[in-house]
Amino acid sequence: MLTGCLFENRVSVRILGDTSDLISLHKTVRRITVVIVDYELNDTSVSNLLVDFLENIEKAIHKNLTVSEGFESSWTELLMISRLLRLLSGYVVTDELDEINMLLLEYIIGKTISPANEQEYIGLNNYIEQEFLCVNIKQFIRSFDCIINKKHTYEKH
Repeated sequence: MLTGCLFENRVSVRILGDTSDLISLHKTVRRITVVIVDYELNDTSVSNLLVDFLENIEKAIHKNLTVSEGFESSWTELLMISRLLRLLSGYVVTDELDEINMLLLEYIIGKTISPANEQEYIGLNNYIEQEFLCVNIKQFIRSFDCIINKKHTYEKH
């Protein structure tokens, strides 16, 4: 089963699981990422975020094929990825294992949010949800790109 822990810096989360857990998560993310390809949105920050996440999972899988040390992600990126997976999953056929993987990511985020980051978590989560409900998928991806670009600019300063 996938698990996660917050680093002392309260910004990074380590996702842990055995190889089969990580392979399963990789399949889920890959299946849902097909939506980006189908809507010809490959050259977007959303696509890059999901592809980077897939690459992190692949690196963790290849580090050690029996027991994985997992991989690291910032909690804001993990939140964005989790919300993207959940919202985009409505556009592809998913199975119970995909649902479990998405629930596990949501659970990990909920358990690793520090009290200092709780307001930012609530605000970002609400913004993502509202943007998705108000527009079609292409407009949503474009507006989500703006969120990602603002977040990366903010984190670099």
